[in-house]
Amino acid sequence: MKKSVVLVLIIGVLLLSLLPSTVLAQEEALPIGLQRVIQYNYDYSYDILVKVSFFVAFMAGILALLSPCILPFIPAYFSYTFKEKKNITKMTFVFFCGFALVFVGMGIVAGFIGEQSLLLLQKPWLVSLAGLYLAVMGIVTGLGLGFGSFFNPKSKPKNDIPGTFLFGMFFALGWTACLGPILSGIIGIGVFLHNVFYSGLLMLFYAVGNLVPLFLLSFYWDSHHLEDSKLFKGKPIIFTLFGKKFYTGTVKIISGLLFLGLGGIMLAYKNTAIFNTLDLLGTKKYFYSIQEALIVWKYSNLLGVVVFLAFILLVYWAVRKKT
Repeated sequence: MKKSVVLVLIIGVLLLSLLPSTVLAQEEALPIGLQRVIQYNYDYSYDILVKVSFFVAFMAGILALLSPCILPFIPAYFSYTFKEKKNITKMTFVFFCGFALVFVGMGIVAGFIGEQSLLLLQKPWLVSLAGLYLAVMGIVTGLGLGFGSFFNPKSKPKNDIPGTFLFGMFFALGWTACLGPILSGIIGIGVFLHNVFYSGLLMLFYAVGNLVPLFLLSFYWDSHHLEDSKLFKGKPIIFTLFGKKFYTGTVKIISGLLFLGLGGIMLAYKNTAIFNTLDLLGTKKYFYSIQEALIVWKYSNLLGVVVFLAFILLVYWAVRKKT
């Protein structure tokens, strides 16, 4: 699975590198007002390019905790957590790989097709495809199966790595983020400055920041062996459907319902924007104001480096403890 992910990344980058960059229309042929808008966007993106490092993008991703944009991650996390029950840190990393692949692609594509990149990646038919996949995954999970069972029905792997990886990809396609000044600037770097690889790497660090809360939950889950608790063991259920016997349980049925719920929202609304209208704790305003302050604060890079290194050390500790 790791080799296939690396192969997909390499092929994707090679194909994108062969495409010609989108050239902006000649400014002298445009109205004065539109020229000023383009110049403002260019200046803003350049300002972000100078001020936003990978570590500031990482911190901005973590700050998404203050926005309603993070809400869809909660049912997404528990969907595969209830489904897998074991090695949750590992499966969160698999989910992250799929999610980050789409996010990095978004940054790269922005450099080639301009400001329409977000609209392209969230075309209704594409989001509907993502929702359909999640709905199918919900049915498969409820039946006690995994995506890997389609390739080898007789095998019973410990974790459904292919299914979780694809789940991360399709979830990212249907996930509607609150842009905020830093994410807007990162997209702008690709759109107006055509710095595709830099914007792609910034999007990677932003995606890592988004997933930090899920990794922390995963560390806690695995270190406290929550899969052994009565709550997450559930009750086994055996039933026959179309002459085939299925072995499932209450926890997997709950997981399947969560997948179905996410897929249903994507199919009905063509995104997860319905979550973005919620602000239950009244923290959404801080999501924007703190990001703006982070851009101009002279110690933001230092803080980002410290937090990033602390997170890497925590990951290293979790891996060592597991082995």
